[in-house]
Amino acid sequence: MPKNFYELVWIFIIYAFIGWCAEVSFAAVDSGKFVNRGFLNGPYCPIYGCGVVIVVAVLTPINESLFILFLGSMLLTTVLEFLTGFILEKVFHNKWWDYSDKPFNIMGYVCLKFSILWGLACTFIMKVLHPSIYKFITIIPHVLGIVLLSIIMTAFFIDLGVTVSTILKFNKRLKLMDEVAQKMHQLSDEIGENIYEGVTTVKEKSEEVQDKAGELRGKFEEKTDAVREAFAENLLESKTEYEHRKEAAKKEYEELTKKYKELITQKNFGFKRLMEAFPDMISRDQNEILKKYKKQFNIRLKREKEDE
Repeated sequence: MPKNFYELVWIFIIYAFIGWCAEVSFAAVDSGKFVNRGFLNGPYCPIYGCGVVIVVAVLTPINESLFILFLGSMLLTTVLEFLTGFILEKVFHNKWWDYSDKPFNIMGYVCLKFSILWGLACTFIMKVLHPSIYKFITIIPHVLGIVLLSIIMTAFFIDLGVTVSTILKFNKRLKLMDEVAQKMHQLSDEIGENIYEGVTTVKEKSEEVQDKAGELRGKFEEKTDAVREAFAENLLESKTEYEHRKEAAKKEYEELTKKYKELITQKNFGFKRLMEAFPDMISRDQNEILKKYKKQFNIRLKREKEDE
C-alpha cells in the first residue's frame, strides 16, 4: 500500500510506461511495425498509470480474495475507461476508441471483453508484479527519486501541452477541410444550375424573338427587324453574363480544389501519430473528412484488418 503522494506518483509513472510497452508490443504483433500508441507522444499511457493507482489504492486492503480483487479491478478500470473516453470526446470532439462492434459494449467506450481483460491484468499485477515494483520504489534514494520524478513529470506536462495543441490544430484542420469540401459542393451545384439557367434563358429568349417576329411579320416589317435586333442584343447580354458567372464559379472551384488537395496531402507528424495510435478514432463533427484523411495516410480501422 503506497504510504504517500511520492509513492503514488512513482506507481503512476512506472505503470504508465509498462502500459505503453504493452500497447506498442500489441501493435507490433498486429501491424508488424512500431506504432507509438497512447494519447501522448512520450513512452507512457496515462490511463494505465491511473488505473493501477486506483486499483492499488482502493483494493490493497481487500486483496486477499482473488474473486473480489478481480471483480473490483474490472469495475474500477471499466469506470475509468468509460469516463476517460467520455470526457476526451466532450473536450476534443473526437471519440478516440470505439467498441461499438463488440458485444456487450456501453456507448462504444467500454465492452465486456476488455473489461474482463483489464480485471485479469490488474489481478496479475496486484498478486505477482506489484510487490516487486513497490519494493523497487522504496529502495530508490528519496532525494534521487524526487529529482527523477521532477524531470519525468516536467517532461510529462510539456508533452501534455504539446499534445493538446496538436489535437486542437488537428480538429481545426478537419474543420477547414470540411468547409472547403462543402464550398466545393455548393459551387459544383451552382455551376450546374448556371448551365441549366443559361440554356433555359437562351432557349426562352430565342423562342420569344421568333414569336414576336412571327406576329409582326408581314404587317410591320420594319418593327419586326427592330424587335429582332432588340431581343438579339438582350440575348447576347444574357449569354455574356452567364459566361462570366460560369467562368468565375469555375475559377473559384479550381482554387478550392487546389487548397483542399494541399490540406489533405500536407504531412504532419503529430496528426499522423494520433491517427496511427487511434485508428478507430471518430470525429463528432467532421467524420467523413477524417475518413478521407485516414485514407490519405493509409490508416485503416482495426475491424477492417480483422476482416482480411
